[in-house]
Amino acid sequence: MNKRSRTFIVASSSNGVQVRISIGRWPLISTDEARSIASKLLLSCREGKNMSKVPSTKLPLVRELLPAYAKAKGIKASSLKRYDSVLRTHFSEWLDLDLPHLGTIAFSNHCHEFSQTKGAAIVELARGLISALIKYANAVFSLELESPFNKLADAGLMPDRAEPRKRRLQQESLGSWYAAIQSIGAKQRDLLMLLALTGLRRNEGWTLRRKQVDFDKGILHIPDTKTGQPHSLPITPLLSEILTRRCLGLDEDQLLFDGVSSEHLAEMAERAGAPKFMLHDLRKMLVTVGEQLGFSDAVLRRILNHKAKKTDTLHRHYIELSTVDVRDSMSAIQIRLMELMASK
Repeated sequence: MNKRSRTFIVASSSNGVQVRISIGRWPLISTDEARSIASKLLLSCREGKNMSKVPSTKLPLVRELLPAYAKAKGIKASSLKRYDSVLRTHFSEWLDLDLPHLGTIAFSNHCHEFSQTKGAAIVELARGLISALIKYANAVFSLELESPFNKLADAGLMPDRAEPRKRRLQQESLGSWYAAIQSIGAKQRDLLMLLALTGLRRNEGWTLRRKQVDFDKGILHIPDTKTGQPHSLPITPLLSEILTRRCLGLDEDQLLFDGVSSEHLAEMAERAGAPKFMLHDLRKMLVTVGEQLGFSDAVLRRILNHKAKKTDTLHRHYIELSTVDVRDSMSAIQIRLMELMASK
């Protein structure tokens, strides 16, 4: 054991010769799995067999690899459901085969055809998933498989990566957008305004519960986020109006926007006369206004709950901003957004 890893090792002797065999690293191999393998190794040593490596174990099927990988990596249930859908939809004929089939020419041909006939976004998702699963299988089962997508990329046969979706909602249209949402339901309007004034992702705002709103400390808590890191934001005066209205009469576990369909929220606003937009446009709009007002990347990243690049040591490991540190900045951004919404 050291600060960076925990490795399971068997140290014994066979026919008077010292042997030292590495079984694998935790958490890629669980303690129970390591104990089972170690028992077999020790028995073989006592029988005088020449043991120099871990005995081979039965390889799982491809469909069994994803749950094991998700458990080891702590993948969220929502992400696991999406990954499982990708495998069942686009790689179903390989799910009941064992892992070595992922290294065959047939699988490479399938990946090539898939990458040439599907959209850039789904190809990019599948490429990352298959490559991660193969890398995990190599580490756990001592295989030497190579991702077909990496081979295709080396040969220049992969399509261009998906471009980020451009923002539809523009600043000059915010007045029309704001006027239109005044005629939709109160809960729907409040959810749209909450997303616009906080930059929260759709599910982060839509699934808010009363217990996440702390009026005494002036903090909005978001424990479950895309990054896996808990998030918090200051409750500014503009936010307080919305949250007070939505929290009225609710128990701790009740949803603030119970009964609202987040998937049809933008469509409902558009039917009321709003210009075409995506909910993610509101997140982009907030950070754009913040940039125009001159706030630093660290402040905007803290509001959005974005992680800095791994190479950005300063912002990733040294700079830490609390809700108090971004309260004034967030209030200024919200005030400017309201000014734009009030414009004709």
